[in-house]
Amino acid sequence: MAPGRTYLLLLIAAASCANTAVHAQEQLTGVFRLTRHITEIVDAATAEALDGIVSKDEQLQWQVYVPETYNPERPAGLFVYIDPDGYGRMPDQWQQVFARHNMIWVGVRRTQRKTSEIRRVWQAILGFRAIEKDYAIDLQRMYVGGSLRTAATALDTMLSANEFSGAIYIRGSFYTKDMSPDHLQAMQRKYHVFITGTNDEKKRQIQSDYQSYQKDGIANVKLIFDTKRLEAMPQAEHMDEAFAFFDSRLRR
Repeated sequence: MAPGRTYLLLLIAAASCANTAVHAQEQLTGVFRLTRHITEIVDAATAEALDGIVSKDEQLQWQVYVPETYNPERPAGLFVYIDPDGYGRMPDQWQQVFARHNMIWVGVRRTQRKTSEIRRVWQAILGFRAIEKDYAIDLQRMYVGGSLRTAATALDTMLSANEFSGAIYIRGSFYTKDMSPDHLQAMQRKYHVFITGTNDEKKRQIQSDYQSYQKDGIANVKLIFDTKRLEAMPQAEHMDEAFAFFDSRLRR
């Protein structure tokens, strides 16, 4: 799971060249698709360095939801979702939760038949880089999530980009007892939410990983267990609970 030295250097390069200027003419609200070339997001040197992962000529896509109540004078939080199916669409029933918590959704859309782990990580990172060019983002409220096989990708993304302070793992998880001290310290600084339920075939592994987090001193962790039937995507109330847990750290 731990990225290599070259990977980290590229992440640092992308972070250093991020443009946080907000362009008012681009501030759409509601549901829409965002399409960008990598050269519109990062500088030429970073685009060149990433060319083996994300082609400079390729159009990357994300499915976006911005609450109608978005106000640039009140920066919004951001949730990047790494969709294992590659559609990136947010469930309609979640819109009220995102509006109530002043959150923007960015769902990673797959544009290639096969997608590598490192590409998923980078498309998640580039997604928030693209959004923060057009919207005022609260950098203290940036989270990432994945489900099933991309739950591990969400963890990898959070640990690779310092901007993400929390991750939501839906019906999937990953944990290793052989992590380095630096890796463990990074895990301890972040917030983690596991979502599972009675009909989830991964529930025992998720519960075990949740307990392992606690045993290893990762205190900022929460397990949301649905005693009813857990759908492919959690109920809106579960996302509401997850965001409330994340935001609780800001009141301490």
